[in-house]
Amino acid sequence: MTAPDSPQDPLSAPAPNAAHVPTAAQAPTAAQTPDAWRLLEGAQRVLTLQAHPDDETLSTGALLAHLAARGTRIDLVTATRGEEGETVPGSIAPDDARSIVEVRAAELDGATRSLGIPSSCFLGSPPALAPGADARRYRDSGMRWVTPQLAGPAEDTGPDAFTRRPVAEAVADLAAAIRALRPDVLLSNDGGGTYGHPDHVHVHMIAARAAAAQGVPLIEVASYHDADAQADDPSFARRELPGTARAVEGALRAHRTQLTVLGPAAAEGAGSGVAGVDAAEGAGSDVDRAGRGSSGAASGIRIVLSGGQERVVPLSAGIRVHREEPVDAR
Repeated sequence: MTAPDSPQDPLSAPAPNAAHVPTAAQAPTAAQTPDAWRLLEGAQRVLTLQAHPDDETLSTGALLAHLAARGTRIDLVTATRGEEGETVPGSIAPDDARSIVEVRAAELDGATRSLGIPSSCFLGSPPALAPGADARRYRDSGMRWVTPQLAGPAEDTGPDAFTRRPVAEAVADLAAAIRALRPDVLLSNDGGGTYGHPDHVHVHMIAARAAAAQGVPLIEVASYHDADAQADDPSFARRELPGTARAVEGALRAHRTQLTVLGPAAAEGAGSGVAGVDAAEGAGSDVDRAGRGSSGAASGIRIVLSGGQERVVPLSAGIRVHREEPVDAR
């Protein structure tokens, strides 16, 4: 795993210059919220917080590849090591002596290379470690399927799980990374937790608190467990991201213990190879849940997760600027 670039004394560095965005004490109204895409694409450096190895690809792969191709510096912090994730049968050779943590860390390295992410660390490891704290690990909290598309808390979550550790520790660790790396924008999932995974929901809360404390704007990526509701939510600005198929498929294939790539989700008659996807990707703004853009061009990659769920990883994203909800004085 690559080590992020940092100043000579990164953890004592001042907070990033966020004069162009409101602080938590000056939370914007809906009308004042800055345009999410303009803010994100204008950023020179983006820090993204994800819950597990593979979330950087499944949740934000096309978006991160798009930003990297534009020259944006991306730093990745992953909260847990994915210890509780199911694995694809046969994906680990019988003579492979590595632990699942080591395997998934290696897969993460491969995915970040494909997406164009030059630096990656785990939460609780420098530079994502609060000053004076000993290095710490946040363990995957696990989950169970409540519906075929929505996850909920596991029945046997242990005391060292990410969701059961002191919130203040995780916030302090992420705040240290913000001070060290000085991103213009923090990027993470929205409060829906992508598909409801407890660690994803927790990541959103950690990101929101650390961003507010450090005066950095938080960009939320839309969840996908309730596609109809998300499609009708006007607070998310949606955009197709043509030209990202090769990077995203490469990153997906790196996570071989977690999923199997079936190929592009293409319109009838479209090519079946990744090259065909990139050639067909349009610049329209509408994306349907079959993975096709408004022109009918392919705009997603179809996969099967280790648990057997088939889905399309879109070559598009819906984002918005996180806005603190006003406190009810009553």
